[in-house]
Amino acid sequence: MSKLTPAIAAAVIATALAPPAAHAGPAVGLDPTGHGTYSSYADLWTNVTNTALATKFIPGVSVGGGSSLGPPPALPYLSELRSQMVIGTMSNGSAINTPGGLNTGFELSAVVRFEELVDRQTATTAHFTLPGSQSAGMDVDPLHDQVQNIAFYFDRYGPGAASRAVPGNGPGTVRCYGAGSTSAGCDEPGDPDGDGVMVMSGHLIFNEANVATAGGISTGAFDMRFMIDYVDAHYLDVATGAVFQNNVTGAATIPSLYTPATMWDGTPPSGVPLMKFDGSGSFALAVPEPATLALLGLGLAGLALNRRRPPAA
Repeated sequence: MSKLTPAIAAAVIATALAPPAAHAGPAVGLDPTGHGTYSSYADLWTNVTNTALATKFIPGVSVGGGSSLGPPPALPYLSELRSQMVIGTMSNGSAINTPGGLNTGFELSAVVRFEELVDRQTATTAHFTLPGSQSAGMDVDPLHDQVQNIAFYFDRYGPGAASRAVPGNGPGTVRCYGAGSTSAGCDEPGDPDGDGVMVMSGHLIFNEANVATAGGISTGAFDMRFMIDYVDAHYLDVATGAVFQNNVTGAATIPSLYTPATMWDGTPPSGVPLMKFDGSGSFALAVPEPATLALLGLGLAGLALNRRRPPAA
């Protein structure tokens, strides 16, 4: 009779707990026509430079001192990150696999909004991690259940019209995104689907970020992972439960040519750090969440005990 040994059970749990490896598949299919006949596959999506906004974050030391925004609250405290990204290139392994028409005939963009926990902070550094839950105010996809922290849009360019989404691409380019499948008032002549079609959304399952300031310039590195909860199969071939891992670097100094200095969420308040982000996102196989892992552990333990019981008399 076979037995589930503790070593095997531990290995199964360890495998489930392992973080998604970057660029480790699955490759994601894309159909720009919206008919579910995927013309290209890629597992790495590289961002065009995009904007990010850190609200409720107060630079400086956590006790005493202060900044132009006032004295920092006691650690730990909640802050918010809001960003928008536009996909610039795609690749599958080492090969560039960018579909024809990307950012000339259509674009893929994403709205990101989530709470993060500032758990360490000095006069020149800060460390951010994941809080226990996300507030409803962070939801970027009101059409689907629970709080979704990332939503991807597919937006066709019409004749004579260009992108409404690329940050830094001229006045009015960041005005419309982020209110459901389409946004009222965004469709103009040559832009038949307005805001674009929401094709994928998900919730945050991991976040770690470090920011440091030197010489008046703040830079940071961010590791954000989102479990995909909704996919429109007309446009994308990827299973719900997959993980989108977004690794970015950012700088809080905005080049003079990087305009407009606004977000899809509006103009940032005076003194709030506005950043530009560069980076890429990759897809990984589904990873169980903590509640699922706990049930898995209990199930394995119960199975192991059951296998050890002597047969009934």
